[in-house]
Amino acid sequence: MKKILNVTLLFALITTFLWNQSIASADELTGHAHENGLRYLISKNALVPDKNGSYRANDNVTRGEFASYLSKVLHLSENNGIKFNDVDDTYAYTLDIQLATTAGIITGYSDGSFKPTAAISRQHMAIMLERTIDYLKIPKGTSSITFKDNDSIISDYRPAVAIGAHLGIINGSNGYFMPEKNATIGQAATFIQRLMLLTDDKDTDIFTYAIKEISNGALVGNQGFTNFADAEKALTKNNQVIVENDKIVKMSSGYVVTNKYVALYSETIKDQIAVAGNTEMEYLSSDATQVKVRLADQVGYLKQADVTLIPFSLSKGRSYYINENGENKHVIYDHATNKYSASYIYGKAPAFMKPGESYFSWNGIYFTNGNGSSKGNAYNYYQFLPARATTNYTAQEIDEYITKKLAEIESSGAGIYKDATTKSKLIGLGTTLKEIETKHQINAMLILALAQHESAYGMSDHAQKLNNLFGLYVYDTNPLNKNFESVAANINELVEKFLQPNYITPGGAPGRNFANGAVIGSKAMGFNVKYASDPYWGAKIAGHYYRAEKTMGFKDAGNPYTIGLTTTTGLNVRPEPTTGNSPLFAYTRSGMPVIVTNKSTNGWYEVISDKLHTGPAYISKEYIQIIETVK
Repeated sequence: MKKILNVTLLFALITTFLWNQSIASADELTGHAHENGLRYLISKNALVPDKNGSYRANDNVTRGEFASYLSKVLHLSENNGIKFNDVDDTYAYTLDIQLATTAGIITGYSDGSFKPTAAISRQHMAIMLERTIDYLKIPKGTSSITFKDNDSIISDYRPAVAIGAHLGIINGSNGYFMPEKNATIGQAATFIQRLMLLTDDKDTDIFTYAIKEISNGALVGNQGFTNFADAEKALTKNNQVIVENDKIVKMSSGYVVTNKYVALYSETIKDQIAVAGNTEMEYLSSDATQVKVRLADQVGYLKQADVTLIPFSLSKGRSYYINENGENKHVIYDHATNKYSASYIYGKAPAFMKPGESYFSWNGIYFTNGNGSSKGNAYNYYQFLPARATTNYTAQEIDEYITKKLAEIESSGAGIYKDATTKSKLIGLGTTLKEIETKHQINAMLILALAQHESAYGMSDHAQKLNNLFGLYVYDTNPLNKNFESVAANINELVEKFLQPNYITPGGAPGRNFANGAVIGSKAMGFNVKYASDPYWGAKIAGHYYRAEKTMGFKDAGNPYTIGLTTTTGLNVRPEPTTGNSPLFAYTRSGMPVIVTNKSTNGWYEVISDKLHTGPAYISKEYIQIIETVK
């Protein structure tokens, strides 16, 4: 298949296979500026070591050697027997010179000589490369590329130099071509490999994969392979990676970043999960086409083309958590710009977090420090508080908080928040939220936190123009601008068509697998698994709840619910503390958060049912793990 590559890709040369006879000389070439091209010529039997085992990469290449390289790489076979008066039959490259002459790639001088042992100049090399381009029938296009020393190039050779530069085969330095300067064997090898990257010659082995070693924050060395399996077998060190066209496709450890919005099929829940671009995930393994990752606690596969693999030792920056004034601050790194781009505070810092020290977590629960040492679990209370909780705040207190918050954001001077105190769609929502809480048993403060996050405190375009506080029907792939007659109607639709039937009630609506725990949660559990592609959506909403509590006096955290996690699949939740009755429902997954209201019921925990139920519900103590929450 013809390979059409731009100049940038041509510089990212694919490496070559190490033949057994050249392994002893690998150290000589490893890290050489022209290592890729040299190994390519070796693989084609065009370059062989001298009697001392050296490939003389830095020696000047002769006219005879260059002709030989081209002849062997092109597998030339037609010979019309042309002879030069200074090339006798005993010369090592006589046959290759004849073959290249027959192909029209080289010519001699007017006196009948070829000067095979003379060092070749860069401009003479350029003309031979142009003739090879013509021989291979590679489209040359047109080029106006000139160098600062263009006048020093033989006038007849200037088009050849321009074409070579245009196709990315030859380069100058600081704008100069240096036409009379002699080329080295290493440079010649690179020029020829760049040329062959443009060919559709079926016999040309352009090696796709290479093993590189991480050294001092850079990738060095190359071993080239035609397929991933051979490259994988050759990995021997933890600091080695496999690259494909300079893209890392396998490593021993590191993390994975999504290049764009993707759908991850989770083997954990047997369902697809939407994942936003710039999401960091734990790297598990990879092959030539896909990467196995863990997103929070979801294990699945993504296409190589959709992600970037980053070894820890090559990381330029990574999202982290930090204890800032006793609060847990999450700082986000943008891998597209290589800058820390955003941050948010979403609760109090756990006791093990030392101020000023960076911590990392794949799921927002289990944290390690910078050297990977275990530090502990930290369940944010607001993030993992089940939705059936009842807030201690009244409608009036909620309205007073909204008024105060709107005044605060209006005073920030941000354009979107101009006139927030008079225009925000959150104004006066306290009564509506408390009515929803009573009727549907869904925490009023949780809904408020969700509204604040999704609607920019009621000031987003969807909120202002469509009364849509929650981005309902506004998907990453197909936004639908549905107009609601009122904000109250929008909240009721959120509850009655989304949260209640799909996200809170265990099992969800028939044919829809959205119920992964009745908490806002994360990509591990809760609404966040399916509701939003942002993996930190649940934590950000928890931050709104926390900051509201901070303003209002921590009435909810001061009188907290006891939260537990289920520890088995297929767990029955019963209307009485006995197995002698039909269950209300069953949790298909383990690790589901529940509110425990009584721990003294003869081997049972009394809990609040996630399925609407007028009385208490019960789960065997054996299958509930009480967790400590940070609040």
